[in-house]
Amino acid sequence: MRQQRSRPFGVRALLLGAAAVLVTGVGAAFAMPSRDAGPPLAVSKLALHCVGDAAASARAGRTPVLLIHGTGSNFQANFSWNWARAFALEKRAYCGIDLPDDASGDIQVAAEHVVQAIRTLHEAARSPIALVGHSQGGLIGRWALKYWPDTRTMVDEYVALAPPNHGTNTFVAQCEAAGECPAARWQQRTGSRFLAALNDGPQTWPGIDYTQVMTHLDEIVVPYSSSVLPAGANVSNIEVNRICPGETVEHFGLAYDNAAFLIGMDALTNPGPAQPARIGAGRCGPPLMPAVDPATFPTRAAAALVQSANAMVTAQQLAAEPPLRCYASRDQRDCTPTAR
Repeated sequence: MRQQRSRPFGVRALLLGAAAVLVTGVGAAFAMPSRDAGPPLAVSKLALHCVGDAAASARAGRTPVLLIHGTGSNFQANFSWNWARAFALEKRAYCGIDLPDDASGDIQVAAEHVVQAIRTLHEAARSPIALVGHSQGGLIGRWALKYWPDTRTMVDEYVALAPPNHGTNTFVAQCEAAGECPAARWQQRTGSRFLAALNDGPQTWPGIDYTQVMTHLDEIVVPYSSSVLPAGANVSNIEVNRICPGETVEHFGLAYDNAAFLIGMDALTNPGPAQPARIGAGRCGPPLMPAVDPATFPTRAAAALVQSANAMVTAQQLAAEPPLRCYASRDQRDCTPTAR
């Protein structure tokens, strides 16, 4: 993790600066004053990269966004050169989070960081915020919303790019072939205990609009329809190929794809989840979203893939899926207590 100058925690100061900041020492003591605050957090260091004045952005009608990266990645690799640039150009405040262990470790641990980040940005905005996540980043927010109920009033829009909401057969094959896997890959496998707990009961919450963005050519989330959430007035499940029939984008490409951007921005700038009828194929144009610099794209995309490859090599390998935390487990004999 990058070493950055730490300073006393102050939410306004955190979001007024245009430089990335590292927030330290904001752990379990930061619990919100709510009887529905969920399990205590054990977050010793929260890494947020924030740009803009969240409160001013919210007042101007540009909901501040928390960007959540995928497995094996980080904010810099996943979002700094695409969505973050787009938000900066429209003067929309945002924070990008760096999850522990490059989001290769236990998702239950990483989710506590997301809870903390939601609370932090919400307090700065003084109004509901939006979540935009790629891959695991589009899944992990659902765990946070389920087990920390106070966060449900803090989020009103959730855009997920290729989230493995119901698991992926790709990680089933990888973990079985190797006999071991990083924790997050075990947990995102089709049939994992983690996903069974996540999807037991409501999969969405009233007051939050959910937009799931998918591609037919997803080689990581297999089948791609695993991203689909149950139908509802606050849910849209949209394939980029439906918006732009000529799309050939795969899993990683949804982070910078123009059709995915059109869908996501439709959700962020209109009431309710994204609606294909509002977008239209006439806006498809070039494959890259407008904020991506074509001159630096090859270098940026390559660096992001190298980051993921390196994270896979350095990640701790486990022989089995981590046990569920006791707050999520129906079998209290086979669970890990929440840290206090």
